[in-house]
Amino acid sequence: MVLAKYTLLATGLALVVACGGMSSTGDPDHWHAKVYRGTEGKVGDQKSIAHTSGTKLSEERTRVSISLPGLLPRGEYAWGIYEGSCTGTIMGAESAYPLLVPDENSRGSFTAMVDANFVPGGNYYVSIFRGNQRTEVFGCVPFEQGVGDFSED
Repeated sequence: MVLAKYTLLATGLALVVACGGMSSTGDPDHWHAKVYRGTEGKVGDQKSIAHTSGTKLSEERTRVSISLPGLLPRGEYAWGIYEGSCTGTIMGAESAYPLLVPDENSRGSFTAMVDANFVPGGNYYVSIFRGNQRTEVFGCVPFEQGVGDFSED
């Protein structure tokens, strides 16, 4: 009897693990990214400068939030979600993305209401730019489907 319970438990656990790995695109209504300086993603022990998450509210509206765990408190930073590359086509209007202005502790939290349809499997990037112009990329990473884990850095 005990062996049967453990066998059933092990089979159930294996099924849960197997099913969790079947989706290559993640949750179609949620997106996430940890942004690091540069365009290579995390390099070595580098700490993230921003944590970004998005939630699809409807076919044409997505809420994108960004929090700053360590962006330099020197002025303003433009940002946005782009399709195709770090400086591709902006999702929604530039004006939907408020300027990032870190506080004296290098922290802050900002939200954009983006009128755009994020398509599952789409090729999107979170970009942060030096200053309030969108000319010099400070950090850029893919905006991926699923719920992110922002606990590490």
